[in-house]
Amino acid sequence: MAKAKKNKLAFPVGVIAAVLAVIGLITVIRFSADTVKNLADNSAEKAEFEKLLAPVVMFDPDPFDDLTQADVSQLLNSAVWALLMSDEGADKYPYSEGENIGIIVPQADIEKYFTGLFGNEIDIASMHSSLDMSEYDISYDAALKSYILPITGIESAYTPKVYDIEKQGSSLILSVGYIGNKAWVQVADGEFAAPEPDKFMKITLRERDGGRYISSIQATDVQEVIGTTQRRENPTEITTLPVETESTTAPITTAVPITDEDGEEVTDENGDTVTEYVTVVPETTAETDSTTDSEETTEEE
Repeated sequence: MAKAKKNKLAFPVGVIAAVLAVIGLITVIRFSADTVKNLADNSAEKAEFEKLLAPVVMFDPDPFDDLTQADVSQLLNSAVWALLMSDEGADKYPYSEGENIGIIVPQADIEKYFTGLFGNEIDIASMHSSLDMSEYDISYDAALKSYILPITGIESAYTPKVYDIEKQGSSLILSVGYIGNKAWVQVADGEFAAPEPDKFMKITLRERDGGRYISSIQATDVQEVIGTTQRRENPTEITTLPVETESTTAPITTAVPITDEDGEEVTDENGDTVTEYVTVVPETTAETDSTTDSEETTEEE
């Protein structure tokens, strides 16, 4: 009986396979660690974008697909408030003693915040004298090359909440909720419910010199934002929605009034009913399957 020949390559191949397996395991561990880190860092990134968007969203500028279509006076007003809300603030600027009372801010300072928010696609330096800022109680002094800003406080219309960040090439698409200026509503036993966004916008940020600027603000569908948020922020809580067939029904998202412990609808300080968005999947599939099973059982009998 012939003896089986030993394969001299078996041992080296086995060693190489083991090494590759270890390398693969390390790669998976690193990938998992990076993924967890990215998820943990996501909230900080959203907070950073919310700070950037605050002086823009607060006055609810008209949507635009491109900066060339934007109302420049609205953008300039956002730049003014970005300056006033900054760490520098308005303390270092003098007060005017002329006909227009307010803070005298050099146009160069406002240009700095304008380009910080909206880049340099708009030549704001050449437009100061042609812009009408009276709607915002802001006047321009050509002799001083400065703006005179009102010293009275202004109540913002909205504050931003970033729900999702989507990367497209070098740009970022933010799904942003516009939360109206209304008080938090007490619902029961000292607990408070945060106000829901009044509307949603898609805000595109383009990359420039290591930073980002706003290039478009577009209206978006509520369901699109909610679906994106569920998919990206709470992947473990996702329920697979049924595909629409003859025996299934598509999920429905609707606004439902929030009630207190006595069953009364909760209202805000303006007397408006406070609502929350709820997605409901009609339970028709189970009934259809049950009917089908019953029919099959009857036929077999």
